[in-house]
Amino acid sequence: MAWLGANALAAAAALVVLPFLVGEFWAYTLALYFLYAVACLGVGISWGQAGLLSLGQGFFVGIGAYLSGLSLIHFSDSGVVFLLLFLSAVVPGAIAYAVGRMIFHGRAQNGAYFALITLALVLLAAHVTTSWNSVTGGYNGLRGIPGIPGMDDFGAVYVLSAVALFVAMLFAGWLIASPLGVLWRALARDERRVAFLGFDHNRLKSVAFACSGLLGGVAGMLYAPENNLVTPDLFGFLLSANFVVWVAIGGRGTLYGPVLGAIALGLLTANLRETISYWEVILAAIFIIAVLRFRDGICGRPEAALRRWFAGRRPRLLAAPERRLARPEELLVLEKVRLRIGAVGILDDLSLRIDRPGIYCLIGPNGAGKTTTFDALTGEAAAQSGTVRVLGREPARRGARVLTRAGLGRKFQIPNVFDDLTIGENLSIALWTGRAGWRDLAGFRALDWTSPVLGELERHFPFLGERARAVRDLSHGQRQVLDLAMVLCTEPRIILLDEPCAGLSLSETRRVTEVIRWATGAFGATTLIIEHDMALVQSLAERVFVLHQGRLLAEGTVGEIQRNAEVQAVYSGGVR
Repeated sequence: MAWLGANALAAAAALVVLPFLVGEFWAYTLALYFLYAVACLGVGISWGQAGLLSLGQGFFVGIGAYLSGLSLIHFSDSGVVFLLLFLSAVVPGAIAYAVGRMIFHGRAQNGAYFALITLALVLLAAHVTTSWNSVTGGYNGLRGIPGIPGMDDFGAVYVLSAVALFVAMLFAGWLIASPLGVLWRALARDERRVAFLGFDHNRLKSVAFACSGLLGGVAGMLYAPENNLVTPDLFGFLLSANFVVWVAIGGRGTLYGPVLGAIALGLLTANLRETISYWEVILAAIFIIAVLRFRDGICGRPEAALRRWFAGRRPRLLAAPERRLARPEELLVLEKVRLRIGAVGILDDLSLRIDRPGIYCLIGPNGAGKTTTFDALTGEAAAQSGTVRVLGREPARRGARVLTRAGLGRKFQIPNVFDDLTIGENLSIALWTGRAGWRDLAGFRALDWTSPVLGELERHFPFLGERARAVRDLSHGQRQVLDLAMVLCTEPRIILLDEPCAGLSLSETRRVTEVIRWATGAFGATTLIIEHDMALVQSLAERVFVLHQGRLLAEGTVGEIQRNAEVQAVYSGGVR
């Protein structure tokens, strides 16, 4: 909150003082680039926060501008015009949300696929506006658009643009600093992990795109009355490409980068394009260097340093709401499961049932199908035949998000933590699982949540209490522990752990085994562990399942498994 308040004061002071420093003409000129900065803040949210590169921000600016222009032309003498102007700003955001839901529904689509769809939007809109002469004015566009009633002089133009930019910066700053912003940055890093923490990653992406479209709509709504015309050039690729270039150079993951990029580079382009023959080439070179070498742009390091300075004190931690999970009648069942990937058979008539809490181990040679069994249990891989049920649900139909919210927790073999976030942010995401609603995600209190489980984990692993420490600075062992801690902070009823002690020291392994025993007992959980270290299996497992070539070869206590002749033939049961 201190960071947000400081930004508000700095932005307000700059916008108030600026017209006195530059004069009336330049203030009027800056008003246009303030609107471009508002649109660029939208690109910063979708691309810089959620990792969704949009090549179609001009589409939302254009929609807002045309709706605003038509409203002012036909209803400027009526009081209803203010409602229509409000809708002109909001409708682009609603369109962005609807488009996002259609694109992302049931799939993970990022990168070039999403970018090309947004590019198609501007191309389609350009065709419609140049063809629909009776409504859009065709190639000439809408001309003679009156100003907003009571706010149509030169001074009002600057004030409207400055207020819009100020509010947009507050809005963007709020989102970036909120739990929603944390989730967006996690989403950009590892979408699958966000789903395994119980969040609807497709809806989160749609909301980010909607916020981007909303800011584009606000810029377009004011563009029409301030310029008194709207042309199809708003739907041209050049404007949308300029937004991306300005944001990349300024700093796509920052608050000030999109603003300074739009204003500084926009003004430079407008004034140097005619005097420097190769200005576009120079700008393109700067863009390429910024993308390849300076991911956070010009404002990245200074803004990060300021954030650290404002976040220097340890926050006052708040108790997270209690997570209530129904006690399932059925825990974990696989019956005659066959699973093939391409032409390769992985699971072959696998049957396995766990119907009471405790610690179980799944062992077998490499290639036996252990990790694929976890994939089948979490909906990552669909069986061609047989029955798979977890917590009374069919994973292939429900997916990881629904299973996690029902009480499933999975740790992968390779640590899946969010490198671009802090330890505190990683743990907070886990604490929000099944606890935080949209109101919590839009506020700030959830950033300071803690729980008795997290307190116990910090007692075993003190480094988890260093909430402001960057995850990228952690060792492999610490990353393994953080990944496990994130799973346990969700307080699951079924815990799937894939080699949780791989790469750990003896001391770390001892503490991890203590935590696994404690968590299983505290949650009344069913813990299933894939493990190759037989000493670890002996110390933890109440019962062992042995897989071989996709089948259940044997099950029993550690002693029974060690004495089993079939197991001895394919797998060593001795202490390593």
